[in-house]
Amino acid sequence: MEKISSLHNKETIQYGLISAAAAVLVFVVLYILGAEYFMSPVAWISSYLIPIVFAVMGCIEVKKKNNGYLNFNEALKVCFGVLVITGIVSTIVSYFIFNYLDVAFAERMKQLTIEKSQEAMARFNVPESEMEKAMDKIAEQDIFSFASLMKSFAYACILYFIEALIIAAIIKKKKPELEF
Repeated sequence: MEKISSLHNKETIQYGLISAAAAVLVFVVLYILGAEYFMSPVAWISSYLIPIVFAVMGCIEVKKKNNGYLNFNEALKVCFGVLVITGIVSTIVSYFIFNYLDVAFAERMKQLTIEKSQEAMARFNVPESEMEKAMDKIAEQDIFSFASLMKSFAYACILYFIEALIIAAIIKKKKPELEF
């Protein structure tokens, strides 16, 4: 049996990179399908589920290799690590695609964001003047700049940590104390 800390590092990196590859594959497929698919609920759900599935798989793998036991701290490290690796790779790929590969696609995404925001505000009966201010603010922002993407990644890390806490609490299995 490997030492648990080195084991979780290996599994975290392995499952993080596999998860990142899966996330990038989904990203590319959605990109090929078009901006409308990129904004669909399926895209949002898959972007959250893929890393969670691989984080769980990583924890289960570490647990198996540790004779069926995994304490909360180690489970948290594996989960959070997998989620962060996936997030940072996805952020880098997004930055490259939206700022270098296809700037027109980024503009289409921004336009769709404005349209969807307007629709949502109209459903909630937001006054026209407030809606215009909000749309102007969105139009002014460079939502795919490095700073904006890093800010989004930082917010995502908060969500990742909460997800990792939940997953670790479910997966953990404390080794029983030996009685003499």
